[in-house]
Amino acid sequence: MKKYITLALIFLLCPLMLVGCGGKSSLEDNISEITKIYYKGADENNNVNASISIGSREDPYIIDGVHNKMCDFSLFAINFNKQLDAETINVELTINGTTQNFEMYLNPVNHFYMADLGYSLNSNDEVNIKYEEFNISFYNVSDEFAISYQDALNIAKENLKDKLDDFYDSNTFMGECYLKILTEYNEDFEDLFWYFSIVGQNNKALNVVISVEDGAVLVE
Repeated sequence: MKKYITLALIFLLCPLMLVGCGGKSSLEDNISEITKIYYKGADENNNVNASISIGSREDPYIIDGVHNKMCDFSLFAINFNKQLDAETINVELTINGTTQNFEMYLNPVNHFYMADLGYSLNSNDEVNIKYEEFNISFYNVSDEFAISYQDALNIAKENLKDKLDDFYDSNTFMGECYLKILTEYNEDFEDLFWYFSIVGQNNKALNVVISVEDGAVLVE
């Protein structure tokens, strides 16, 4: 049963060390994906579900508990309110007044069209996509979060600190970490959360879900 645990404000104000000293590698040194900026998209006449996740991730992207070199990304995801059969679509992408053709690929699992820009957008970029009758304007909602991605990392570390010993071999962290945006859909709106997870080389895993509004933690 899910329950909320409100963490003390001090966890947001003070960057926390992992668990004591002794030269242990930190979680930050083993992050294989982190979303720092999050855009939502809206269309005046059509109900679409559109977003852009912006940050950095390992390349190649393999969830195997091993952290590798990182690259920047801006991942677009759009679910139109009508059935499209095409495996790829070409949209008109405009960033700060400059327009380009942008190819998006259908994800058969969630039926979103997705594509990575290949670099990180800035927090104040003006972004628009046009496709057929859709005219989608994107806006940075992460600027409105009370809990930043740095805050979310500190909250996750504090919440999981008593469970991390299983991921260490001596002082080496045998795993990789991910910080993403999780969306929970309701009837008329959607809730956003920070989702922090650890994947270990020993087949162990941990995760924590954090409210972007007040830092409350959802515990399974």
